[in-house]
Amino acid sequence: MSEEVAVQQTLNAYSVNASLGDLEAMVATFMPDGVWDLPGINARFEGREAILEGASAITGAIEYMVQLNSPAVIKVDGDRATAQSVIRECGKYAGRQTSLEVLGLYTDELVRTPEGWRFAKRTFTVRGMHDFENAPPSLHG
Repeated sequence: MSEEVAVQQTLNAYSVNASLGDLEAMVATFMPDGVWDLPGINARFEGREAILEGASAITGAIEYMVQLNSPAVIKVDGDRATAQSVIRECGKYAGRQTSLEVLGLYTDELVRTPEGWRFAKRTFTVRGMHDFENAPPSLHG
C-alpha cells in the first residue's frame, strides 16, 4: 500500500468511527499527545483524553451524525505527512425534530508510527453550519 493510501485510511478511520459513534476508536487515530483544533467553535483539545472528553461533549446532544469526507490532498515527507480534505457532516439532534449540517475543511499533520499513520494535529475550519427542522419523509409510489 502506498503511503498516501495509508494516510487516507487514517482519515477514513476517523470519519467512519465518528459516524458510528465509536469515539474511542476515533480518538485512537491521534498521537497520544495529538491536538484537535476547532477554531470555529473556539475549542482546542490536547492529548487523547482531552480529545475524547471534547468529542463526547460536542456529540452529547446528537442522536446520530454521519461524516462524508472527500479524498484528501496528501503530501508525504519521510515519517511526516500533511493532508487537506473537505468534509460534510449531517446529523439529528437528540429529542428534537431538528437536523444539522456542517461543511468545512480539515487540515492535518500526521506522523508515521509502528501502528500506522496518526494525527499529530487535526484542524477543522467551518465553512458553513446550518440547523433545519425535519419534516416527515414524503414517499411517492
